[in-house]
Amino acid sequence: MNLSKIQSILREHSIDAWLLYDFRHSNPIAWQTLALPEEVHCSRRWAVIIPAEGEAVKIVNGIEVHTLGTVNAKEIRYATRNDWERAITSTLQGKKRIALEYSPNNAIPVVSWVDAGTVEWLRGQGFTLESSAEIVQQYSAVWSKEQFEENKTTAKLLRTCMMRALGFVREHLLAGKPVTEYEVQQEVGRYFEEYNLTSYSLPSVSVNENSANPHYQPTAEKSAVLKRGDVLLLDMWAKPKTPHGVYSDITWMAYLGEEVPERPAMLFNTIAAGRDAALRLLQEHFPQKPVRGCDVDDACREVIEKAGFGQYFIHRTGHSITTETHGSGANMDNFETQDVRRIIPMTSFSIEPGIYIPEEIGLRTEIDIVVSEQGEIIVSGGSPQKEMLPLLAPNLDVEALIEA
Repeated sequence: MNLSKIQSILREHSIDAWLLYDFRHSNPIAWQTLALPEEVHCSRRWAVIIPAEGEAVKIVNGIEVHTLGTVNAKEIRYATRNDWERAITSTLQGKKRIALEYSPNNAIPVVSWVDAGTVEWLRGQGFTLESSAEIVQQYSAVWSKEQFEENKTTAKLLRTCMMRALGFVREHLLAGKPVTEYEVQQEVGRYFEEYNLTSYSLPSVSVNENSANPHYQPTAEKSAVLKRGDVLLLDMWAKPKTPHGVYSDITWMAYLGEEVPERPAMLFNTIAAGRDAALRLLQEHFPQKPVRGCDVDDACREVIEKAGFGQYFIHRTGHSITTETHGSGANMDNFETQDVRRIIPMTSFSIEPGIYIPEEIGLRTEIDIVVSEQGEIIVSGGSPQKEMLPLLAPNLDVEALIEA
């Protein structure tokens, strides 16, 4: 826990204290912020109160002092329910605005971890509760300069993996050799090892109706054979094998033939136009005007809805990216949730609109945005895919796409 950094953020937002509360691993943000070991036994309530000024305080049950043993803070032990309540209220005495892992109307569920009863009790004590969403973003979603620089290499390597995978498919089909979704996925896993990349999951490789499931994953037992005339979706994400490596996450689409037919070409152009509208909003307004995650989603979704495919765009436009693929910063979302958090410098997120028509086809295009310290909007890893790739076109140079 970086106390001085947290306190600086609290003062910036005029918050008197941040109350990190947990019961039996109920609050992952609290565990991550305090860097608590996952294996630590925890069966009782605990809290860490970080004031905007002064000493942090940890409140822990007397039979589970070890739970917060790694937290450097003044310790208060409790046993009874009354002890617990007195410890909280006395520590917060004189403070009014308290940050907590909750979201008004549960608009941002990824930061809403404190139970309603605790919220009710704190309000009953006269505290004004504020969502910790902005604090969490500034504390844990902002990249360091080292991460910013390292990700340039990661994004480049991931694009190389993407193009190598597409080349792998092209070579097999041109040679008349069968290849499955699963085999392509496993081949990408070998690229990851070669480039010293890691991921919690191997890529999503899917064709035709399988791609209509946005989270489809082939297995050794269930995997389609790729053939001419298929539409291929390839989504991959990885980070370097370094202690604080951050992810890159991209998706490309290909048609397994010489020329892309009209319908899949039109569908891809639709999602690409939505992607580009979101990117344009960022480039035209940031950093002069605040841009929220929900605004980016609106800009993208409006294009796809006007084209008549809104009902098939069934997920948010993008997600925060940190050392996790789905990080703690603002998501590009006014659909599944309403993420009103501002986009801030030195953060990253995906823009990945899709169209998923059940039992027919699914398409997605995905780029990563990295916001520099000066507020520059950067598309990491190279230019976005401009059109669906005709993978078997005679003049196609897959290698050239690595540098595009």
